[in-house]
Amino acid sequence: MLKANLYVDRIDIAPYLTPEECRELGGPDCAQVAARLKAGSLKPEDCLALTPAKRYALSLAVRALEILPVVQSLELPRPAPADLFEINEPGPDAPLLVTGNSEFTLAVVTGLLALTISPFYLLLVDTRGDTADMSMVYRSFAPQRLDQGLTTHRLASRLRRRQLIIPGVVAPLKEELAAYTGWDIRVGPICIAELPLFLGEAGWQPPGGS
Repeated sequence: MLKANLYVDRIDIAPYLTPEECRELGGPDCAQVAARLKAGSLKPEDCLALTPAKRYALSLAVRALEILPVVQSLELPRPAPADLFEINEPGPDAPLLVTGNSEFTLAVVTGLLALTISPFYLLLVDTRGDTADMSMVYRSFAPQRLDQGLTTHRLASRLRRRQLIIPGVVAPLKEELAAYTGWDIRVGPICIAELPLFLGEAGWQPPGGS
């Protein structure tokens, strides 16, 4: 089976570590500490200078190939419903994640979100079943379709802030999406396994006992 590219090689740990933390972890700088974490010579569970929640987020990033579902790379898109999914009973302050309505994308994103107790809204935009990266190739991640999804699910009235997070591969569309929808667009990581680090402890809480 030809596996889909989950962009695990694009995970960048260093920006989430402070200089103080890196010194505690043996430094001499965050780039080298990040390299040791990715190589496995430094284990997140041994990083006692970090909070338990940050150690957990780091462990998800360095174990991305283990925790993310294996999905097949297919030539034809596999559409999932262009719908809104509510994860862990989200309220008005929950983050809104937006991506394409690929069946495989849904499996990967919800597979990661199963590893947190934090609340989320997940909106799948109608990209004709294209994954986020392929939606850039085929120009199917359209501002009009994003706006339609936001309007259909009345998200402006459900959320305290008009802010949403798009996948990193869709970053070139940020200004266009913001101008068309009137929403604040945050660009998330390219690999979904980096999301816990991106959101930080306030936005990503591990399950009890992790």
